Parts: sequence; C-alpha cells; structure tokens
Amino acid sequence: MRSRWSSEAAAGLDALALRVYTSRLLGAEPSLVLYGGGNTSVKHTAPHPRGGSRRTLTIKGSGTDLATIQAGGFASLALDDLVPLRKRATLDDDAMVELVTLALLDSRAPRPSIETLLHAFIPLAWVDHSHADAILTLTNQPDGVARVRDVFADSVGLVPYIKPGFDLSRVAADVYDSDPAVEGLILDKHGLVTFGETAQESYERHIQLVSRAEARISQTWVGPRRSLGGTDSEASRLAVTLRGALSRRRHLIVRCDTSLRVRAFVDRRDLDQISQQGPATPDHVLRTKRLPLVLPSADPDDAPTAVARYEAAYHEYVEGYADAATDFRHDPGPRVVLAPGVGMFTTGRTAAEADAVARIYRHTMDVIEGAESIDAYAALPARDLFDIEYWPLELYKLKLAPPDRELAGRVALVTGAASGIGRATSRRLAAAGAHVFVTDIDTAGADSVATQIRGAGDAAEPMKLDVTDKPAVELALHSVVLAVGGVDIVVSNAGIADAGSIDALGLDAWQQSLDVNATGHFLVTQAAVRAMREQGIGGSLVLVCTKNALDPGRDFGAYSAAKAAQLQLGRVLAIENGEHGIRVNMVNPDAVFADSRLWSDDLRAGRAAAHGVTVDELEDFYRRRNLLQTRIDAGDVAEAVLFLASDRAAKTTGAVLPVDGGVRGAFPR
Repeated sequence: MRSRWSSEAAAGLDALALRVYTSRLLGAEPSLVLYGGGNTSVKHTAPHPRGGSRRTLTIKGSGTDLATIQAGGFASLALDDLVPLRKRATLDDDAMVELVTLALLDSRAPRPSIETLLHAFIPLAWVDHSHADAILTLTNQPDGVARVRDVFADSVGLVPYIKPGFDLSRVAADVYDSDPAVEGLILDKHGLVTFGETAQESYERHIQLVSRAEARISQTWVGPRRSLGGTDSEASRLAVTLRGALSRRRHLIVRCDTSLRVRAFVDRRDLDQISQQGPATPDHVLRTKRLPLVLPSADPDDAPTAVARYEAAYHEYVEGYADAATDFRHDPGPRVVLAPGVGMFTTGRTAAEADAVARIYRHTMDVIEGAESIDAYAALPARDLFDIEYWPLELYKLKLAPPDRELAGRVALVTGAASGIGRATSRRLAAAGAHVFVTDIDTAGADSVATQIRGAGDAAEPMKLDVTDKPAVELALHSVVLAVGGVDIVVSNAGIADAGSIDALGLDAWQQSLDVNATGHFLVTQAAVRAMREQGIGGSLVLVCTKNALDPGRDFGAYSAAKAAQLQLGRVLAIENGEHGIRVNMVNPDAVFADSRLWSDDLRAGRAAAHGVTVDELEDFYRRRNLLQTRIDAGDVAEAVLFLASDRAAKTTGAVLPVDGGVRGAFPR
C-alpha cells in the first residue's frame, strides 16, 4: 500500500482541517475502511463555548464516511472530562455514553464514535483506526497472535478481542503504556490503531504496518483463481426468485455480482466450510449478518426452501443468545447469498445499502482467502458476534434512523418518462422511496430526468425504451430484474396524439396511434405481469389512459380509439392477475399541457379548431369545461399514480380514477 500523503496539500492546515485531510486519505483506501467504518481523532487546544480555550478531543462521528468526511462530521469533546474515566474499575455502556455525551462541546455535533475513550486514553495527539483487510487476514486465524508476532515482532502491541467500549479502551491504553515505543496496536479480530505526535506520523505508520502485513500475505496467496462467468439469464432467474422469497415481509433490492473475482470464491469446493465462520470483523455483522446463505444449487426452484432454512437457523441462533426481556429481532433473511455457478446476491432496502453489503463481502472474501492461503480462516465465536448484532448501542442507531418512506424497497418502471406525466411520476415515485427506472425513446431526456432525481438524493436509472419494440420491452424488464432483482410497480404512460377527422385520417396515422397507444401498453404490461408472477409477491400496474377513453371528442378518433383499447386492456389485466396479487388500475387525466410533449403545435391547432376556440384560448377552454374549473398538471396525475401504486390502494384493482377536474361525460360507469 502506498502513502497518499502530500506535504503540499497538508501545509498550512489547522488541526481540524488536517484531521479531515488525513481521514480522507484513509477513507480513499477500500482495503482499510468501507463506508461508515474506522475512526480518527486529534487532541488539540480549541476555544471553549464558555470562553477561553480548553484541551479538546475531536473525533469522527459515529457512522460518518471517512472517504467524504467534512469538518461537520466530527464531534469535539472536553478531553479533561474523558481522561479521568480511565481510573474507573468499571463503566457500563449506558453510563459511558452519558459521560461522553456530557463532554460534548457542541450539542449539535454528531454522536461521537463508540471508541471515543480509546482515542482519549492514548496520550498522543493523532490516532487512526481502520479495519485493514491485511491486518484482519493475520488476526483471523487459529493462531492469529503468532502470525502477528511473526510479521511485526514487538513493533506493535497486541490487544485481545474485547467488545468496543470502556473495557477495550482501558486495556488498549494499558497495552500502549506497557511499551510506548510501539508503532501501533493490533486489535484482535478488529483492526489496527496507529498514533503519532503529528498527523503524518500516525498516517504513515498506518500505511507502513498494513504494507508489512500485505507483504507477508503475498508470499503465499496468489489471488483467486479464474473461472467462467455465469450467464445473465441464470442470474436474473435466480435474482427474481430470491427477491420474491426475501421480500415477503418487506420489499428489498437485490443486487447481483457475477464477476470472475466473485465466481472464484463461490465456486470453491470448500465454500460451505470457509464461508460459515463469520465476518472479518464484528463491525460488519450489522450489514452482512453473521453468515451468508450458500445455495445448494443454481436452480431457482431451490432458493425459497434455502431461504426458509436460513431464516429458521437465524431464529434458532438469536433465541439461543437473546435476553428474554428484549423482544427486538432483526429481519431473519440473509444479507448475502452465495450461489455456486452464478455469483453473489446482496440485499438492502435501497440499492446503495445492497451495494455496501456487496463491497463489504468482497473484502471479506479477500480476508478469508488470504487467511486460508497461510493456514485457516477463523472468525469470532457466534456469541461475540451476537453481542454486537444485538448490542443496545448499535440498536440505538436504528432508532435514530428516519422511518422508511412509503415505497422503500420497491422497484418502479415508468414509460414515456422524459417529459410531462412520465417525468412527474418518476420524480414522485422516487421521492416516495422507490428505485425508479426512467424509460423513454428519448435517451437524453430519460438520462436528464434520472440525473435530476439522483441529484435530489433519490434512486433512478435511465433506460432507452421503444414500447412498440417487443424484444426491446422484454430486454428492459430483463435488465431491471438483473439490476435490482425484480419489479413492483410499472407505470405504462408512453403515448402520442394526432388530431384529424376519421374520414380524412391516413392509415399510417391510425396504425401509429394503435402501435403506441394500445399495442405499446400491451407489450409493456405483458412483460411486467410475467416478471411479477415469477417474483411471486404481487405488484401494481398503473395505466395512464385519458378522459377520451370514456368521453371522446370530434377529430380525435385515432387517439380516442387506441386509448379506449388501452383502458379495456387494463380491465382485462385486472381480471387475469388478481389471483397473483397483481393490481391493475387506470388513471384518466385530461388536458395536461405543462411540460408535455403530447401537445404539439399541430395538436393544439387541431383541438382548438374542433372546439371552436383560438389556440391561445385552448388551455383556458379545458379549464372552464370541468366542474372544478381548474387546470390539471402532471403533478396532479403523479399523485394519483402514487396512490394507486402504493399500499394505500392495496385492495383496489380494476379501478378508473379520473384526474380531470370533473368532466361529466367522462365519469366512469
């Protein structure tokens, strides 16, 4: 591992800015820390809120990402309030948290790291802690202490495994005090702590010690062997079945990794043994659970039974260690699923969460195989891992997390999403927590909408889709399944419109309207219900129809006829799919002008002529003709779509919901 230190970049920085700089250097190395992992601190003199200055410990906030941390990600505490705590014989977790909280200099600061006292008790100014893969490879072996001594001799202090908190902090400080000349402390099954009088000294020590461990490992480990990758069709079939089995209590995103690196691990003959030891460090257990699920085969039919067995075993594990007074239980499903011959699947309420699990487990693979190349991999006992997984201080973080949004864990696909109703619907579903696939024949427009959604902090992916192209539609649904494991909501919205009387209408115009406004919806919904049936957890289709399907107007025959077919298609879909838990509902908007590409200049002119008004009067004509005398915009339709797609309409199917301000001729009947 090379040092990223730059004297030029570090020059002139104050203590906090320098702490941010070196923290990011550590965070830039995935083999040192992953998202939310590790912690860093600095002891310095800083202004006190009550006046004057005071010795201060500034430490990373709990769960903050070192790779992107800003000054606001640190918490500053009165160091002189913390150091005397080392003299105590015992200090339980609740008392420790209370005393650490009382030492905060700013009540608005993030919650300090659970290892705050460890940083406080080590006297040097700069302290860095990571979960370096190479260090864990050495410690996670039956004779890990001997392996560490073989590599580092007496240049590091060895701290036995102790759950983070007061006891670990005190023992680590005792080990340091026994030999202040050590360059760092290795925490068994936990990671590496280095320190120094300067930021550079602590950081460089960290890099040097990790490099020495890497050099030892490379003497025996040549890396994973190559193997053939599984096919996308195998992965997608397994992904959709797994997602169905795992999402019966709450919807989850399922990510799939069929890379050669992953296949090299999951195809090992000893996978059942090496994967069932536990995580590389207890810090990972909340993300990955103690053990992954290893599937008996790549046959999707075997997956539900394997998931059920895993969940039963998890219940047994929890009940074997749980305090009878505590009724909280994590979801029993696996976070990591290893499929020999295919790859790895990871789960989360969001794609980002599932991706974080995947990153952690890919590093776990490295640690396991590195340890196996030296001797054997050995993780912490189940009891110790349970204590972290159900540790009240960790569970407290869950209580602080905001509640799930309405569509959390759901996957939605919206057609015709580059503008108008499709764009507003994509934004609204994403804001409600769905992972949205923004599809349109206009690639640039779909990409722009997806970018805007991601810019708002929500999840969206663009996809080109011509709804009249059957292979393209089938490929789109296949791609969604492969990307996130399945689909829950499909909004069939894409449409076109042309004005003209039937006697003057060309066959091409008639056929094009049928192709897009009827057949396009048939192709999209057909592919959607097939995917939803395979998934086995129901779903919701919403067809964006039109007031004209029930109340057509003159010179609008091609559009009205095709959209009437679309509405009837939706009703039949509702009849055929209710037994599968798939709901199908229709929305009938009227005259949505703003942000709509449907209303071309030609269409505006044609509809104005049909209604005997000028083009400039057209929008107001539509407003005045409805009972509420109101304009309808894309956001109004999007709200109706969200309602029908959500669990609020869980017992509604086959419905037609007007969003037209009240057009009497279009009342559903």
